[in-house]
Amino acid sequence: MSDQVYLKSNVIVEPLWNQWYAWPHLISPATAAMYVAHSHLKILESFIAAPQVHVSTLKNPAMLGGPFINYDESKVDEIKLLLDKTKQEQADLITLAQAIQEINQLLTQEASGYSLEPFYTKVPEPLKGYVELVYDLNHYPSFRLIEGLFYQSLYYKTNLQSIALSLGDGDTRSFVLSTPRLPNVQNLHICRPFCDRRFDQLFRMREHAGSFAEIEQVLEIQDKSLFASFFTDIPPHREAKYHGDEIRIRYFGHACILVETQSVSILCDPLIGYEHPEGMARYSYANLPETIDYALITHNHQDHVMLETLLQLRYKIKQVIVPKSNKGSLIDPSLKLILQQIGFSDVREIDELESITIPEGQIIGLPFLGEHGDLNIGAKTAYLIQLQEKSIVCAADSNNIEPKLYDRLHQLFGNIDVLFIGMECEGAPYTWAYSALLPETVPRKMAQTRRLDGSNAEKAIQLVQQLQPKQVYVYAMGQEPWLSFITSIQYTADSKAIVESNQLVEYCRSQNIISERLFGQKEIILNQVMSNLEFKIPMTQFLSELGQLDIKLWVEGDKLRCNAPKNRLTPALKAQIQERKAEIIQFLEYQTNHSRNRENLKADASLDPKIIPPSSSKSSTPPINILLTGATGFLGAFLLSELLKQTSASIYCLVRAESLESGWQKIQNSLESYLIWNNSLKHRIIPLIGDLSKPLLGLSQKDFEELSEKIDLIYHNGAWVHHTTPYSLLKATNVLGTQEILRFACQTHLKPVHFISTVSVFPADASKNLITESDNIEETQIPYGGYAKSKWVAEQLIRQAKNRGIPVSIYRLGPISGDSQTGVFNENDFLYRLMMGYVQLCSAPEGERMLDILPVDYASKAIVYLSQSNLNQTFHLIHPYPVSSNVLFEELRDWGYTIERIPYTRWYAKLLEIAQDKPEHALYPLVSLFSPETVAETTKPSLTLKFDCQNTEKGLINSAITCPPIERSLFKTYLSYLIRSGLLDAPSPLLSHP
Repeated sequence: MSDQVYLKSNVIVEPLWNQWYAWPHLISPATAAMYVAHSHLKILESFIAAPQVHVSTLKNPAMLGGPFINYDESKVDEIKLLLDKTKQEQADLITLAQAIQEINQLLTQEASGYSLEPFYTKVPEPLKGYVELVYDLNHYPSFRLIEGLFYQSLYYKTNLQSIALSLGDGDTRSFVLSTPRLPNVQNLHICRPFCDRRFDQLFRMREHAGSFAEIEQVLEIQDKSLFASFFTDIPPHREAKYHGDEIRIRYFGHACILVETQSVSILCDPLIGYEHPEGMARYSYANLPETIDYALITHNHQDHVMLETLLQLRYKIKQVIVPKSNKGSLIDPSLKLILQQIGFSDVREIDELESITIPEGQIIGLPFLGEHGDLNIGAKTAYLIQLQEKSIVCAADSNNIEPKLYDRLHQLFGNIDVLFIGMECEGAPYTWAYSALLPETVPRKMAQTRRLDGSNAEKAIQLVQQLQPKQVYVYAMGQEPWLSFITSIQYTADSKAIVESNQLVEYCRSQNIISERLFGQKEIILNQVMSNLEFKIPMTQFLSELGQLDIKLWVEGDKLRCNAPKNRLTPALKAQIQERKAEIIQFLEYQTNHSRNRENLKADASLDPKIIPPSSSKSSTPPINILLTGATGFLGAFLLSELLKQTSASIYCLVRAESLESGWQKIQNSLESYLIWNNSLKHRIIPLIGDLSKPLLGLSQKDFEELSEKIDLIYHNGAWVHHTTPYSLLKATNVLGTQEILRFACQTHLKPVHFISTVSVFPADASKNLITESDNIEETQIPYGGYAKSKWVAEQLIRQAKNRGIPVSIYRLGPISGDSQTGVFNENDFLYRLMMGYVQLCSAPEGERMLDILPVDYASKAIVYLSQSNLNQTFHLIHPYPVSSNVLFEELRDWGYTIERIPYTRWYAKLLEIAQDKPEHALYPLVSLFSPETVAETTKPSLTLKFDCQNTEKGLINSAITCPPIERSLFKTYLSYLIRSGLLDAPSPLLSHP
């Protein structure tokens, strides 16, 4: 054998923990302690006391997965040695397990709903500093483990971790979870922590030749002869890189599914069988791609978080995606922490309905019910994989115990293409997996009702009827012969899981749905069906996530332009953008052209016919409770401030946040940053966690109805304001969100709606030069830009609501600028960035433009004042006296700033330099708003529209609210703020101003 060798394809790799087969609950210190004390010791002691019972019991195939050691009486002495060693070397873990039992008893017996603070002195010593004592909402006491701290303690014992290598000669392996691995001449034990990177070097040699001498040396192998038997100089079969245009799905056995396109590979619940030339056909490690981009874990059961496979694939997995656990729960340890501790550097948690953008699509976490004996376990998720307009659901052992869940998911995601569903519907009682963690013995009768089971035929058929898949595959049955070592399942033709899954397959075929129960291996090719007029949701999601990062993409000629804030455009995102460049250009061009077609927006501009004013109305003048959307935005913050000043109402603020506390903090931070926080009024601010882009504003039906009872008046200011984002991305928030507000206005009792819009709903080249407040936008041309289109459609919904009898007012605003008194501004404000950009570049384009900016303090005061005495009207809020931009340049010059006025082409060239490598520049976010054609447009006749403001003027005539003039004193206020806040360097020397 030469020095350049390969690890043989039939080398079995068993990860061990204190000689027991390792699975996640033996990695987490707290659960490991419980399994040592309440499982391992009991099994060892039972075997020593009566080995013949273990031998005879395991002759019954139904008992293979029970707590019985699969050795004969000759191994009693070795088992005694392991027992003594465990008691001696793991005494602290045994003590920790006892402490966990004690604290549970203490809280159960003595905590009665009163403060738990006195109990901290009673916490057993091994747990002091490692737990938080808590109540649930029903005053049941419990404790939360500080998991991260346990991994930094003496309780986390990496010295107990090892790898056992052996040569497989078939698929038969004894059940591993109840039998410790004793040393023998066929097994080589390498005692190193699982996180040791030298294992990556070893496992990489399955497909890449490596030096035998080197690997022998780095692993410090003693039994060199045995170690050499695991290698060969014969190159293994290598899977060619997949270059097909379609989506390829491969079934590797159990719940292991590989989804591939040319640009991405996704492996769900990795569990790979070893090669066996004489056994049944299968895919093995040799059939995996060079790199696995995403490894998905559905839940924390030993046959789904398969450490044996994961450790061998660690070197080629880029990112592991795991479900999020209930923080600090003994029975639900963090999968993220577990995998990080064993050497996975990129582990990402996914929550229910959270999405992750990937090349050509996205991965979405779906709720997963059942399979866990009704225990409160969060670390479980099904996955919706969307690729190339196709949707694949890996549902694992999801049990359709609440069909309404899938009705709601279907409403969100529509029909799917492929469904993988587990149907092990006669699972073991939950105590089979969790008894070591339970505080007391569970009555057998109770345990039998709470099982680790998936859907039966009735539930699975209903799931098919709900999701309407084109293909249905039963998987995760543990049937393959190479899986018995971990599942212990042996089916017959009469087994319930086989009978029930047969019924599902027969039903699907009767409905012309492709279906089968998978066994061994299977390849599925999903043909890519593309339309010139339709684009897949993943591209929309991809651009939406880029927009959330403030990364802007636009098309200029035949080139794709991009700019982003510093450090936002990661190498991974750059690669994705480059990879999808042609698709992005096509998508953006399509959106630009397609969205201008009035007919394509008509469907969106149709109000849900179910939104009808109720017969009952609630008269509350002045209002007691007000709903405000968009309160954390720039204008929204000032509206909130004015509502607090001009009314005595409580203001409910719809805000996207993870909790009420964080929602409250967002609101306070916003008002503080704009210098308008008033601590004496904070008791009237009520955060409301929701989302405009979701049905019922992201609230539950109950919360939606209860809130509707309280609210008297609505100010709908919330919107996604992004002028370069396509309409399709803004629709959910700006259009559908408006519809949900109108639905809310009609819930329980009728509520007036004040809708904040924009003058941009009228295009600059509208046929009329003067736009009145009574003009019908349906008769105008469709405006330019996704944001303006979304407000154009939303206004039509508002007008339809008005025609149905819902009292509504519309406030169309011009460009909003900073506070005229303090100079504070929105960090993304166009004028402020232009001012800073001109100063940083020391230049500005020639020519002049009219400035019609509207100070935010004036706009907010006017809206709140007008809304209190006027309904069913439209108001234009635009500066009545615009001025030339020369006024700004005069003020800049007098401050001592040198601004050279240069031809637009030269200035635009400087702008492009900024786009290349200066993300910190003030003009960087504005690059996409300029184009080479802008210079030509300056020579055209002015296309500036004039807006009639009669309703606004009449409404404010008896108030003291006046619009501040746009003069040098206003720019002085703005410049002073910029310099004070460090956003603009003061000129040297700074000229004084009176």
